[in-house]
Order: sequence, then structure tokens, then C-alpha cells
Amino acid sequence: MKNNIFNAFLILFASVILWLLPQTSAIDDFITDLRTDTLSATTAVAVTTDNVTLLAALYDDDIGRVSIASDDATDIPIANSYNTTSRALNVTGLTANATRVLEVTYDIDALGGSPAVVTFVSNLPFIWLLVIAVFPMAAIFVILRNRS
Repeated sequence: MKNNIFNAFLILFASVILWLLPQTSAIDDFITDLRTDTLSATTAVAVTTDNVTLLAALYDDDIGRVSIASDDATDIPIANSYNTTSRALNVTGLTANATRVLEVTYDIDALGGSPAVVTFVSNLPFIWLLVIAVFPMAAIFVILRNRS
């Protein structure tokens, strides 16, 4: 009986350790790579936006994954929209009537578009949660199995 309780304790301990691992961010890091493009942008008089063309496709078309720095100290560049077909990124917050160099950092697909790998890796959080949920049930089963 003591051996069963010890085994159950080990299973519960393993479940807690699995729960604490930063698995979701690790999967995101595995799926994406960080890319930085240095691009020139020019605005006309009274115009504070410009389109720059990214050299690679933005991962998941998510402009929240884009950070922009400008060599013009008066700029406050913000990614406004993204066109998937042309890879054009619309940047707002630029100073009117100026030319600057923008350093655009964004995530790209690291897996090369393999559908099977992307599907498997994308489902890993669900599989992880399933394992964590099953471990405590296994611990209870071990305790109750030879209760006599």
C-alpha cells in the first residue's frame, strides 16, 4: 500500500512539473523565427503614413508581432495594417515631409509551411493539457487499485 501511495505521489508531482513548464511560448518560438528588415520610408507634405514592403511574409498576418524603430527621433512608428498579397506594411506615426530608415522586426514562419508539422505543433498545447489532466486520474487509480 505504501508503494502505491508513493507511486501516486510521483505521478501527481510529475503532473505539477508539467503544468509549470512554459510550453506555450516554447511552441511559439519553435514555429516562428524573428526577422529584421532595414527599409527606407519617405513621407510627403502633410502625410504621416507610408507603406513598406517586407522581404518575407509576416507570420499569421499578425501586425501585433511587428516592432518598428526609426532613425528619425520625431517618429513614433506603429504598424497599422498588412497586405498579405503584396507584403506591404502600412506604418503610421511618421513625421511628415521626411525620409527615414525604418528597422522592422517581425515573426516569420520557421517551419517552411509543412501542413502536417504545423498541425501537429499547433495542437501540442491541447495534447499537453490532456496529459496533465490524465496524470492525476492515473494517480487516483494507482491508489484505489490495491486498496485492500
